[in-house]
Amino acid sequence: MNKDLLKNTIQHLNYQKTSKNLLIGFDGFVDNIVQVVDQRIAQNNFTRIKTIEDFSQKISSATNLSANFELFVTKEKIGGNGPIFANALSKLSHKINYIGSLGKDKIHPIFEDFASSCQQVISIADPGKTDALEFMDGKLMFGKISSISDVNWSSLIKNISLVNLQKMIINSDLIAFTNWTMLPGMNKILMEFTEIISNENVHPYIFIDLADPQKRSLKDIAEILKLVSILQTKSNVILGLNENESLIISKVLNINEVDICKRAVLIQKVLNIYMVIIHPIYGAVVAIGNDSSWVDGPYTANPKLTTGAGDNFNAGFCHGILCGLDPLESLMTGVCTSGFYVRNSNSPSQTELVAFMEKLRF
Repeated sequence: MNKDLLKNTIQHLNYQKTSKNLLIGFDGFVDNIVQVVDQRIAQNNFTRIKTIEDFSQKISSATNLSANFELFVTKEKIGGNGPIFANALSKLSHKINYIGSLGKDKIHPIFEDFASSCQQVISIADPGKTDALEFMDGKLMFGKISSISDVNWSSLIKNISLVNLQKMIINSDLIAFTNWTMLPGMNKILMEFTEIISNENVHPYIFIDLADPQKRSLKDIAEILKLVSILQTKSNVILGLNENESLIISKVLNINEVDICKRAVLIQKVLNIYMVIIHPIYGAVVAIGNDSSWVDGPYTANPKLTTGAGDNFNAGFCHGILCGLDPLESLMTGVCTSGFYVRNSNSPSQTELVAFMEKLRF
């Protein structure tokens, strides 16, 4: 890692302590973190299938036969891109207003601590459920989303008046739209927010996380990208992508570029938005003003938890931007927030983040 960049980022984080008003939505899941058993040794002892490749080979070998896989739940936690992202920013002392699917009639118990940390929570649907099968080289997410079909504009304005929503938008330094892929009603929400932002003449940061759009049609993806470009005319849009998502977006935009830094620049240029960030597991790149910058991340081959690592990177990056750090320093804040999370199974406070970064310097 770049030690000088680490040092400067630490200094600026310590100097630029801040707490901003954030409006984040719109999903919510109960996550079961799962290991797939390879060999059962005793009641409380087993070896796990370590890689996705190994798991795929076991599945493939069951063709025309059958197979039984034991799933061992290691942890139940808050899930969904929005709650994980928002919770990480709350830990970094920002003030959160959250809209999403945390429980239709009452807040689901798994979200009670998170909800109590927010300034305001507007829950418009029951949470979905996800079994996250974790391996050493990645994860497989099995989502059950029927309950979050109520996440749409009609349900939203039934739970909050338009006047109060406008006030929340006006007072927000950053507004985040997460998990578009699983929320068919997101386009309408995005259009309505764009109109409010335009009419109120405010210019917040807008963070967009499409969240693995490969299950949506190319036409659908092209439509949301058009809406994102329109939103840029009213605000400063940051599009966050993991490596696979960047390849999907490139396909839709007719971009054919192997180099990840050049790919980020081309996506930013074609969409004509403020920033594009791409975060593979080994580092991250930001494209702004038709140029790009890269930082190496504190990669570990033995993560305790990977589900939510990308959301924590996004939170750390946005924290840097909100603190007034430059894009490269914000990248460093992002990769270190994610690095702390995968090693500790929880999001860091500002103090914990800086201490983790200090250790990386030496």
